Amino acid sequence: MTPRLESFGALRTLATACAGVRSGERSLIVTDTGADAEIVDAMVAVLRTLGAEVVVTSFEPADLPGDDPPASVGAAMLEADVVFELTSVFIGSCQARRDACARGGRYLTVPGLTWATLRPDGPFAVDFAALGEHAQRLGKKLDAAAEFRLTSPSGTDLRGSFERRKGRPLWGVAADPGGYAAPPDIEVGASPVEGLTQGRVVVDGSLLFLGPDQLASPVTLRFESGRLVDVGGPEAWRLLDALERSGDDRMWSIAEVSIGLNPRARPGGSALELEGIVGGAHVAVGNNVAYGGSNDARSHIDCVLLRGDLALDGVPLDPRA
Repeated sequence: MTPRLESFGALRTLATACAGVRSGERSLIVTDTGADAEIVDAMVAVLRTLGAEVVVTSFEPADLPGDDPPASVGAAMLEADVVFELTSVFIGSCQARRDACARGGRYLTVPGLTWATLRPDGPFAVDFAALGEHAQRLGKKLDAAAEFRLTSPSGTDLRGSFERRKGRPLWGVAADPGGYAAPPDIEVGASPVEGLTQGRVVVDGSLLFLGPDQLASPVTLRFESGRLVDVGGPEAWRLLDALERSGDDRMWSIAEVSIGLNPRARPGGSALELEGIVGGAHVAVGNNVAYGGSNDARSHIDCVLLRGDLALDGVPLDPRA
């Protein structure tokens, strides 16, 4: 059996455990010309074996993460029971997705998916339900927190406030109407209170969907009063270019601080696998609406740390507990 045939088990998990696909449901695969067409075809085959109706729609890759797809794609999302985003660039924070979920559709954003991430012993080979309970428990700790501090061995030291902000657990499952998930990413985080975040972030993992999944060298971010004021390192141009192309001054605001919770995620996988590494973390800039904030900037850009330690009110948060 070839590795790709072995990967059908992970795709079936995506369809059943993560999306709860049932016979007769209308499933829509949203893809783009930069995605792996063989993975899209394999997903079609899996959905058909489950008795689902399958429609595939494709377009050019989004210019920036979170940009809306063409209007015809957004309209198709509104008619589907479940949407699988198998694009090369993340669009899951777009208005079209929000509208589809508000209408009761289930949405699985799985951009940048690779065969490596679909390996049999990989990040889809976890108990999503059990990890969901864990993520929700940690989310309640974020609910109760006032101050946070994110540190890392590579030099990150970021401080701010989560006061009156709700923790947002994501555990890869969107089985209920209106559900949204990003498997195999399992995480919990929150949006910092505007205007208070200070410090330095050393990004040694990835600037998601702004080039290769793994950075060749770290990018350093410096925040003052909740705003990104400096970006340094040989790869800094990737983020700076995206921020400039956005044409939106709100993109320079911190949007999210989260930690990964998937124990089978490893460096070297696809973007969402990197984001979910247990013991890792990510900091985002731009849109924070999904986290209960009001900054509806054009895009949401995640910056991944392969190791990140989060403390709430001075108490370390153990991602494995």
